[in-house]
Amino acid sequence: MIVPWRRGTSDGHLLDDALSALAAADWSDTDRPPVAWLHWPVDTANPYQSLLYSRFSQHNLTPIRVRRLDQLDKLLPALPDGIGRVLHVHWLYDVTSGCTTTSQAEAAVDAFAERLETLRDQGVRLVWTVHNLLPHETVHRATETRLRQVMLAAADVVHLMHDSHLDILRDTFGAEPRRVVIAPHPTFAGAYPDWVDRPAARSHLGIPLGARVLVTFGQVRPYKGHGDFLDALDVAVRHDQRLRWLVAGKVREEAGGPEFMRRAAEHPAVIFHPGFAPDTDVQYFLRAADAAVYPYRSSLNSGALALTAGFGLPAYVSTGTTVGGLLPDAALRRFDLSDPDKTAETITESGGAWDRAEPVRAAVRDHVEALAPAKVSARFAAELRRHLDPLA
Repeated sequence: MIVPWRRGTSDGHLLDDALSALAAADWSDTDRPPVAWLHWPVDTANPYQSLLYSRFSQHNLTPIRVRRLDQLDKLLPALPDGIGRVLHVHWLYDVTSGCTTTSQAEAAVDAFAERLETLRDQGVRLVWTVHNLLPHETVHRATETRLRQVMLAAADVVHLMHDSHLDILRDTFGAEPRRVVIAPHPTFAGAYPDWVDRPAARSHLGIPLGARVLVTFGQVRPYKGHGDFLDALDVAVRHDQRLRWLVAGKVREEAGGPEFMRRAAEHPAVIFHPGFAPDTDVQYFLRAADAAVYPYRSSLNSGALALTAGFGLPAYVSTGTTVGGLLPDAALRRFDLSDPDKTAETITESGGAWDRAEPVRAAVRDHVEALAPAKVSARFAAELRRHLDPLA
C-alpha cells in the first residue's frame, strides 16, 4: 500500500486524515474513551502544537488539525458516533483578520460567538489556550477585548501557562474561567538539531571565541523592543568592547523595522541575520551565545524564551516580559527598557562573568528538565481528561 504524505495539506484530505488518525485510537478503553481533539488555528511555522500534543495519544486524545472553522461543518457529522469532540482554540487572530473597520470586526466577533454557541449545542467541548492577552499590534482594541471575553465565557477549560496569569486574565477581562488548567510552555528540546558546540557555532558565524555574545532570536516586531535595546547597547559597549548582540529573525513590515535594519547594519557590535533561520541553523545562533536578551515591551508567553531556555541559556529580560516559569530566578537578570543607562549597567555587571558561570547554567539545565515536551504534553493531557471527562 502506498500512502502519500498529506496531513493537513488541503481541504480535500481533511476528512481522510481525521478518520485515519482516529483509527489508531483505543476504542476498547472504557475508562478513557477516544476523543477527537480538533485544534484551530494550525501553526506549522514552529513546532509548539506538535510538541504540545506529542503524548496525547497516551490518554486516548487524537489531535486533528482544523485550518478553518468552516471545515467543521463537514468534519463533525462524519465523526464516529459516541466519540468525544473537543475544539481546542489557540490564537484568535483569524477571527478579525482582514477587518479594516470597527464595524467589520464587531460583525466578525458576533459571527464567531454564534459559531461557538452552535458548537456547544452540538456537544463540542471548548478549550482555549491563552497565548497572549491581546494581539501584539492591536488595531480594534475594544473589539479584540470583547472577542476574548466571548471566548472566555464559552470555554469549558482555559489553559494558562503559568499560575500568575490567572490574576492577569481576571484583571484584563473582568471574568472568571469555568475551569483552569495550568501547563507551562514546553521547551523545544529535541525539536531542532543540536550537534554543534560553541567553537563550531562561532566559527560558522564568524564570531571570535573571545567575544561576549547576547542573542535575540525571533521575528523583529515593534513590541519586541529591538530599537530600544540598541540605545542601551550603545552605552554598554563603552564599558565592554567584547560585547556583541546576535540578532536572528525576519523583519516584519511594521513600524520601526526599516529603521532597526539601518541601525543594525551600521552598528559595530550588532551581528544581524535577517530572515527565517532554517531548522538546522537554529543551533548555530544559540550555541554561539553566552546569554539571551528579551527586551519586549510586553509579552505574556514567549516561544523564543522557551527555545533559548531549552538550549541552556540564561537571559536578560525586560520588566515588560512575563517569563512564565521558563527560567529559574538564578538565571534571570531584569532591566528597565526605558532606562538605557541602567540597562547597560545590568548587562555589563561583573564583566559578563554571570553569563558563563557554571552554577547559572546548571540552574537552567535542572529547571528545564520538567519542561521537556514529552513531560508537559503528558501532564497536560492528563489534566484535560480530568476536567473534561465529567462533562462528556
